[in-house]
Amino acid sequence: MDYTHSEGPWVETAVKLVVRKADLDADFVSRTLSLPPTTVQHPGSDQPGRASSDDGLWILQVHERSPGGVGDQLRALLDRLEPRSSSLAELALQGYDIRLDLFGFVGRGATFVLDPEVVRKAAALRVPVTVTTSVSDR
Repeated sequence: MDYTHSEGPWVETAVKLVVRKADLDADFVSRTLSLPPTTVQHPGSDQPGRASSDDGLWILQVHERSPGGVGDQLRALLDRLEPRSSSLAELALQGYDIRLDLFGFVGRGATFVLDPEVVRKAAALRVPVTVTTSVSDR
């Protein structure tokens, strides 16, 4: 029996800053971070695929394709967030749940690499990083 394994990059990737709170004030989050969101889901709205319809979400997403995939997308997002680290901390102190989410469609052998400097910058923000994948059986 022959077994071959080939690695490849994630496809259709996106990196997001997700700010969540039951009584989310999207305008307040935007003012505090001095950034506009790419998506807002207001508290209590019924959205398919949401973990909780009670929480509101303020999302800033980097979706454009980059030669370095997830790593380059995360670097682009961190470049925007790094100067706002004190604002993120302020939001966290006010009860906002904040995280960075790395997303991609993956297949067998799909990989991504994060440069150590990107990992250091992400850690310096003091927000959790989640990795979310979707597998397509086409």
